[in-house]
Amino acid sequence: MAERHTGKGGWRALAAFWGLVLTAAAGLGLWAEFGGSPSGSDEPAPVVADQAGSGTGLRLETSVAPRRDSLVETKDQADGGSAALGAAAAATLPAWRAFARPFDEADRRPRLALLVIGLGMSETTTRMAIEQLPGPISLAFSPHAPNLESQMAAARAAGHEVLLGIPMEPANFPLNDPGPRALMTGNPTPENMARLQWVLGRGTGYVGVTNAASAVLRGERFMASTEAMRPVYEVLRERGLLFIEARPGERATTAVPARAADLVVDERMSRPEIEARLAELERLARERGVALGIAGPSQFTLERLASWVQGLEFRGIALAPVSAIVVRPTAQARP
Repeated sequence: MAERHTGKGGWRALAAFWGLVLTAAAGLGLWAEFGGSPSGSDEPAPVVADQAGSGTGLRLETSVAPRRDSLVETKDQADGGSAALGAAAAATLPAWRAFARPFDEADRRPRLALLVIGLGMSETTTRMAIEQLPGPISLAFSPHAPNLESQMAAARAAGHEVLLGIPMEPANFPLNDPGPRALMTGNPTPENMARLQWVLGRGTGYVGVTNAASAVLRGERFMASTEAMRPVYEVLRERGLLFIEARPGERATTAVPARAADLVVDERMSRPEIEARLAELERLARERGVALGIAGPSQFTLERLASWVQGLEFRGIALAPVSAIVVRPTAQARP
């Protein structure tokens, strides 16, 4: 009787053992199906920054590989815009060259550059400028734009050089208000410098700045003050940034790489006027070898630009980014 009882216990133990084995195998199968990595791929899914509810609604896919002609930011800029270049990199390349769009300097055709200003505040026009305009057209963003870093990153990934617009006191202030943190002639220099540092710290990977904070604000009164502008140019020089003077007919600074606009493309918002200005810009490029046009961020203007640039190559003109048309300062030049 003892032997028979022992045999039954052995069979029970063996059955329990195989039950545990089958349960573990089933658990491993479920883990492989639902908890493990997808078969054949270790790459993470693209990260999408959903800006809905933050003012623009712009959705930017940040892990998508950039286009072949895109501007890839390789410098560590986590703590303050273009000034945050690593010490070794800053000693070799200024920001206006480190983040420049490649351009063939041996190209002897007339160069024509376009800068679209005041971007970032409207989702529709910002997206349109980034996606529908060719890469050589440079884009300037308002420092007050929501999700500015994401928008500038999207522009660089599409091949555009990017700039920041510096809010400055306009000629008709206070009728036109440049908004908070604008550089004002009535402020002490330390206050203006603090505001400038805030603006420059709003983005990364940009080649320079412009005095056009929007389509209508170009800082005429502040720009007219030599004393007020001197420390501004000094900061730009130290950071290795270029400067685009957005007031046609004004002389550009010699303190940093710079150029003044030749004309505003959409000063009058009509198709005949815009096309006449673009034709004038082509004429200036052929006559002088270089021309720079400024355009506002309206959908109508962007549509005309996208159509017009398609024929430039055929007409023998090279569409160039702003970094390819600035005049470099002499070694003696100082703000």
